[in-house]
Amino acid sequence: MFSGLVYCADCGSKLHFATCKSFNGSQDHYRCAKYKSNTGSCTAHFIREEVLKQIVWSRIFDVTALFFDDIMAFHEMMYQQRSAETEKEMKRRKREVGQARKRIAELDRIFKRIYEDDISGTISHDRFLKLSAEYEAEQRELEEKVKADQQEVDTYEQNKSDFDSFAAIIRKYVGIKELTPAIVNEFIKKIIVHAPEKVDGKRVQKVDIIFNFVGEINFLSATQPKRQGA
Repeated sequence: MFSGLVYCADCGSKLHFATCKSFNGSQDHYRCAKYKSNTGSCTAHFIREEVLKQIVWSRIFDVTALFFDDIMAFHEMMYQQRSAETEKEMKRRKREVGQARKRIAELDRIFKRIYEDDISGTISHDRFLKLSAEYEAEQRELEEKVKADQQEVDTYEQNKSDFDSFAAIIRKYVGIKELTPAIVNEFIKKIIVHAPEKVDGKRVQKVDIIFNFVGEINFLSATQPKRQGA
């Protein structure tokens, strides 16, 4: 079900799936690849597949429920809801990137022209050196600004695209009754399993779910504890 998706929180290795002979297969489990009956370099991080299914199903259910209950709240919790000011800022940056690129191209033409003037003797070589230094400094500054602004714009656009992609997955699987490998792989990028602990005499285990496109949705901790008995 979760092949290739489950990782150890401590050493980063994958958790390998192991089957156990039992009447209903309920002891099938995952354990750290670097655990070798207490002789390896990591602890087992043992978690039963049935428990992991329950955790993953519960997280997907919570995400889906919030999405359809209040899509704007869902969007806000993942991205802190882009404000109108942010939209305006990104439009301004796009415009400035375009203007800067035009100026960079213009400076290339100017530099070529003053170089030709230097060769022909229209301007002195000292004048050429002074002008070329000024234009090159301006061009470097513009190129740095374009790089920084374009990165901000690209990140913003990618976030919008990622949200739309994740929303499409949620809509695709509305009303699902059970997990399948296909559903798991569309929703989940990675599952990180922590070592179990004893709390009030009970075994509890933290599991982080990393979703495709949007990463870990931390707001789920407000509605569901991330520690599950195993």
